[in-house]
Amino acid sequence: MFRSIRRIFWTLFAVLVAWCAWSLYSHQMPWQKNLPHEHRLTVLTYNTRAMMIGESLASKHAMLNHLNRLDADIVCLQEVLVYKTGERLTLPALREAMRKYPYTYYDFKKYNSHRQFGNVVFSRFPLINKQTIRYESNSNISSQCDIVINNDTIRLIVNHLESFGFEKKDFNIDSLTAGNFKESSLNRKLTQASQLRRKQVMKVRRAIHQSPYPVIAVGDFNALPLSLVYWTMNMGLRDCFAESSFGRYGATYRRKGIGIRIDYIFCSRSLHPLACRVGEKRYSDHYPVIATIGWE
Repeated sequence: MFRSIRRIFWTLFAVLVAWCAWSLYSHQMPWQKNLPHEHRLTVLTYNTRAMMIGESLASKHAMLNHLNRLDADIVCLQEVLVYKTGERLTLPALREAMRKYPYTYYDFKKYNSHRQFGNVVFSRFPLINKQTIRYESNSNISSQCDIVINNDTIRLIVNHLESFGFEKKDFNIDSLTAGNFKESSLNRKLTQASQLRRKQVMKVRRAIHQSPYPVIAVGDFNALPLSLVYWTMNMGLRDCFAESSFGRYGATYRRKGIGIRIDYIFCSRSLHPLACRVGEKRYSDHYPVIATIGWE
C-alpha cells in the first residue's frame, strides 16, 4: 500500500516537473515564435561611463568598435560625453566610428561651451518624433523617438535615471556610526537619489501610457530588480532578460568585485522578447545588454 502511494506520488511529481519545464520552455524560448526576419529587432543598451572618461582615445575607439561588432539594429548609449574640439572624442569622430548606422538621435545636455553630455541612439531604421523627457537633475534625461520599420512603428525610450553619486568620503567610518548616519552625506545621497528616481520613473510611465505605439524602454535605471522603480517599470511591460534568459539577476554593473543588475530592456506586452543577454566584455563600469524582440 505504502509503495503504491509513493509510486503515485513520484509519478505525479515527475509529471508536474515536466509540465513546469515545458511551460518555461514554451513561454521563454526564442524558437517558440516563428516570426519573419522583418518582424524582429535587436536592441542594445549601454552606459558608457561618460565615454570612458579618463581613458585614452584609443580605448574609446576600441569600445566603439566592440559595439559595432555586436551588430545590433538599434544602439542606445547613455552618458555619452563628447567635446567640440581637441584630441578628445568629438561628435564628428563618434559619427564616423558608428557610420554603419544611417540614422541617429543625439540628445545632449550642454555641460559648457566645450563639451556635451547625454543619450545617443544609432539605428538601421528611420527615427522620427524625437523628444526629450527632462528632469530636475543636472545630468539625467530620457530620450524618446519612434522607430519606423517598414509598415510598423515602435516607440523607443532611452533612460538614464538618477545615480547616487557616491564618493569615497561618503563611506567615512566615523560618519556611519549609529548616531551620525542620519546626518551623513551617504544617507543624504541615498534619500535624494531615491526621491528623484521615483519622480523620473513616473514621467517615463506617463510617456509609455501616452504612446500610440508599442514601446521599448531601455537604459540605466540605477535600480535593482527588487526596487520600486523596477516594479513601476515592469507593470504592464515585459522585462526582456527575465522572460528570455532564465533569470532576473544577471549583473550589468560591476564595481570592486560586486555585480548588480541596474540596466534593463523592457517592452510592451504586444511585443515578444525572443532572446536577451548581458555582454561578456565591458569597457566602462557597465556591461551592454542586447535583446532580440519580435512582433506579430
